[in-house]
Amino acid sequence: MRLATLISIFLALTTTTAGAAMYKWTDADGTTQYGQYPPAGVQAEHIKANPKPASPPQAAPSLQQRLEELEQQQQKQAEKANEAATEKQNAETIKKNCEIAKKNLAGLQLGGHRLTRLPDGSYTRLSEEERLSRVAEAENQIKEYCQ
Repeated sequence: MRLATLISIFLALTTTTAGAAMYKWTDADGTTQYGQYPPAGVQAEHIKANPKPASPPQAAPSLQQRLEELEQQQQKQAEKANEAATEKQNAETIKKNCEIAKKNLAGLQLGGHRLTRLPDGSYTRLSEEERLSRVAEAENQIKEYCQ
């Protein structure tokens, strides 16, 4: 029982000194002094103590961590640039395909027996069925590429 009383008295005394007032004053030599009690006959300024932080301050990231973060940012920027270049190239390809499909359709719609080049380099004339088939194919390509 006595031990509990002594501990509670000790805790009461230590907590009151932690919250004690602080004062700032300048002595006769012009030196700024700090203390819990101001000296008699000197004008002292009462200083409010800053409250303790709610959580311990986080350490600044190390140089290695900052370097890794920078590399990640650079990698993301490079990926975005590559995506943009790919999208631009795809758009250009689609535009060229549209122009080719329109040109093919225009040539097929002229009528008559059109010559066409075979894969071996020789030429042959298209029958009307083959011409209409290729016209339909060119129209489908125009629908696909020329939106």
